[in-house]
Amino acid sequence: DPHTLRANIMSTFKFQDESPDAQMISSMQNLNSLSTEQLDEFLDMVLGFLKDNQSDALMQNMGAFVERHSINTSALKSLLRAGLLFFSGALKKSLNSPSMIADLVLFGLDQDKAEGIASTWRDRFVNLSKSMIQQTLMVNQLVDMEWKFGVTSSNSEVHKVGHTFLQLKMVLDKGNGKETVVMELTLPQFYQFLQEMEKAKAHLQYFS
Repeated sequence: DPHTLRANIMSTFKFQDESPDAQMISSMQNLNSLSTEQLDEFLDMVLGFLKDNQSDALMQNMGAFVERHSINTSALKSLLRAGLLFFSGALKKSLNSPSMIADLVLFGLDQDKAEGIASTWRDRFVNLSKSMIQQTLMVNQLVDMEWKFGVTSSNSEVHKVGHTFLQLKMVLDKGNGKETVVMELTLPQFYQFLQEMEKAKAHLQYFS
């Protein structure tokens, strides 16, 4: 029961600070009913929109999904709302794979579904982060930025204990106040992120 679940897990989710509403909990649980093919296509749709922010493409993909899989349009809209809320929150919190799996299992997803989603998330995280920062800096002024290195001391993935990570913190002027955006990246992710940002910078300079 979504209402019972919500009452039992107040403040235990990591993708956002407040507890998700009952509608979101119910919609997230419906991901269990998707086949592997449908789930992969759904993730492409949601993560693609977060990366490119193209509403027209999202609407086209929704129509194609409904037609191809005979899924009710309103049900798909509820799934998309929940998925966009979850993944946008996860992006802002720089959620790692173990934390994402824990959140998805809390929502009521099967373990194998949760692990599959987290694997896709891990593969796309750097490009999503790069896109989020680019979109953010297009409309907000960067006031300050700092970073620090750390070493993982405990993790549900034991082989990652002792690995170095980098925490990037940016302070943005949003016009009506300041907002802090924090990202946490492994070193390979950080180096890949730097390469992507250098490419983006080169493209901007070329067209300026």
